[in-house]
Amino acid sequence: MSISVFIPVFNEEKRIETMLRTLQWCNEIIVLDKQSFDRTREIAETYNAKVVTMPNSSAYDSSEFEYMLKYCNSEWILTFTASDVIHPKLAEEILRLTSMKDFPYDVIYVPYRRYVLGIETKRSPWYTENAPMVVRKSIIKINTTEVHSALHFDSNRNYRIKSSNDYCLYHLTHATVDGMMDRHIRYWRGEAKGNIEIKKSFLHVLKATWKTLIVRRTFLMGWNGVMLGFAYISYFMLSFVYKWERKYSKADSVYKDIREKILGEWKATSK
Repeated sequence: MSISVFIPVFNEEKRIETMLRTLQWCNEIIVLDKQSFDRTREIAETYNAKVVTMPNSSAYDSSEFEYMLKYCNSEWILTFTASDVIHPKLAEEILRLTSMKDFPYDVIYVPYRRYVLGIETKRSPWYTENAPMVVRKSIIKINTTEVHSALHFDSNRNYRIKSSNDYCLYHLTHATVDGMMDRHIRYWRGEAKGNIEIKKSFLHVLKATWKTLIVRRTFLMGWNGVMLGFAYISYFMLSFVYKWERKYSKADSVYKDIREKILGEWKATSK
């Protein structure tokens, strides 16, 4: 059985080489380039990647996964980002499982370590012990109206690789606050497209607050926890703000009316 890895990227010349060096065990590497203007494409091609291109956008566009189904030719697909690197022992285990002739599962959950601004801990609201990163192509469904849950799997036959503190897929995201905000803005814009459910978005804020303060008790980590909690909750708060603006904002007409009124007052005083 063969495995393809699918990697959407944009201007990733600083990270893509290290990431690709951990993926040479895959049968096929598909890099979806969103019209990078640095050396991303050049570096990818030196590591035997097939580079395909899609239009870039200021808002996150989950139609990128349609390229995955179109260009990945293997039975199994590993979804990856430029933030990721994988331990060789975990790669060996994935190869062993996907090479089994009678492997009865469709989704493989791998040990996963998500670092945010250099911090990874079970108290983080972003903590994930295992993530569904390896999937049979035949069971993948795509909902392009979603942002964080665009991929759906038409199967409940899941296999979890035993958790490990070392043999993991490492997601090294948001090295800086500037980078975090740039990424979040793209997600907020993406979430504000299509059918906007304000009530649902508000409930997401409440759930994020509950998860951070009550479930994970992130604040017990001290200032690191306060930072992670603020970053996590604020994501959902500003997502709500973006959706409110799209659905309810009348700022343009209000400001236009005020400007016209004030100009009228100036004209009256000049007579």
